[in-house]
Amino acid sequence: MPTGGDAQVREAMMLAATQADIAFSNSSVALVHGVSRPIGAHFHIAHGLSNAMLFPAVTAFSVHAAPGRYADCARALGAAAITDGDTAAADKLVDALGSLCRDLAVPTPHDYGIDQDEWNCLTPIMAEQALASGSPANNPVVPTADEILELYSRIYA
Repeated sequence: MPTGGDAQVREAMMLAATQADIAFSNSSVALVHGVSRPIGAHFHIAHGLSNAMLFPAVTAFSVHAAPGRYADCARALGAAAITDGDTAAADKLVDALGSLCRDLAVPTPHDYGIDQDEWNCLTPIMAEQALASGSPANNPVVPTADEILELYSRIYA
């Protein structure tokens, strides 16, 4: 396993972080980031991990509003063939993201050790904070607070 002293690994991570920042600067972020931020703030989960926890569910929530765009992502990822129709390809992306999270053992909030009562108590506040961040407004489907609550509920366990 590489350590912090591995110059090649550090260089690759810096390049990846720079490329991600360039992408965010050119396109902004959307729902997954907006609902992820409050998880990190309230439960001290790294932003990347909370994004991973949410990514399949948020994609499934959003995919019907922009199947062509999600299909392009599925094809680029290799989760769908060029010959797959957009809806089928977009659905394959959702499946591929779920598989990837399982393969990488991305925990649910429950698996991470978050108490369900505390989670349920804070999710209404988190939903309001997510909406206030502005990120959900960039999503193909702009959710209501109740829909964000459903997403939080769906990913808990």
